[in-house]
Order: sequence, then C-alpha cells, then structure tokens
Amino acid sequence: ILRSKDVTHAFFVRELRLKQDLVPGMEIPIHFTATGTGRYEVVCAELCGLGHYKMRSFLQVMSEEDFQKWLENMAAQQ
Repeated sequence: ILRSKDVTHAFFVRELRLKQDLVPGMEIPIHFTATGTGRYEVVCAELCGLGHYKMRSFLQVMSEEDFQKWLENMAAQQ
C-alpha cells in the first residue's frame, strides 16, 4: 500500500516496467510479480519538491530459498 502525506509522488522501478502515482490522502494498493532476481533501484518519478533528487531506494528480489534463509536470519536476530 502506497501513501503520500504531502504532494504527488510516483513509485518507479524501471527494470520491472513498474510505475504507480501516489496522491496525498489516498491509499494506493499495488501488486506485482518481479520477472527476475536482482537489486533494483526505486525512485520517485514525479518532480515533487526540493528533496526529489534524494528520493531513491532499492528493492531486493531473491529466490524463495534465499528469502527463507533471510527470514530465518532476521528472526534469529530478534
């Protein structure tokens, strides 16, 4: 579920051909299936203000086996 508290933003992952606009005050459900494993950059694709250039993150897509190992590792750290 994507949300924006301030202005319009856009969740964008180029390699997955995925783009969804976020509208302030709305909850936007998003569902997708990645086409392959890897590390993908997530950026805001809507010019949204002075901090726009800093709005970036990464999405890690892994195999089911690797995800289960990661999940077990996270649980052990709790």
